[in-house]
Amino acid sequence: MTKYLIFTRAVFAIALLLALCSQNIAFHSKAYAQLPVSGATSNNNAIITIHTTNSIQGNNNVIKQEEPVIRKVIISNIDNAIFIAKGSVRSAIPVNVNAKIINQLANSRIDTTQGVDMTKRLIATELTNAINTTATNSNAPSQLIHQPTKIAVDNQAICSGIASTKAACTFLVNIHN
Repeated sequence: MTKYLIFTRAVFAIALLLALCSQNIAFHSKAYAQLPVSGATSNNNAIITIHTTNSIQGNNNVIKQEEPVIRKVIISNIDNAIFIAKGSVRSAIPVNVNAKIINQLANSRIDTTQGVDMTKRLIATELTNAINTTATNSNAPSQLIHQPTKIAVDNQAICSGIASTKAACTFLVNIHN
């Protein structure tokens, strides 16, 4: 039941994004998950892999305006993986989080961090940097309005120790076009 609630929440966030976006923007989202085999004797050995891809295409001004909504959708992918690692949305089990964020749009900068809050902050910062870098790299001011830009965020979460005191997620986030 919890799995369906989490995926329903992600679909709702995407629907909200689409409702708020103007006609000049295209947003695509895909999610894939490899779930552990049911009936496993211990959750300590259960590993789940979730891969989400979110991309947005539009002119730079529109993408900048929609940045908060885009960021919320991407951050919700992190929350969903952590909820699955906890075993339930209401679970108080702590989840150990490690992340590597690669921003190919800002000189292929690589950041590593630990902890849920720092991971979310760093992803938000790198998304902002990617959007600003894309807008700055245009050749002429007129292109800022008319030239379509694409930004994609691939997020791979590998979570282990599902619903146990050893719950952990490792994130690999790649921001590119």
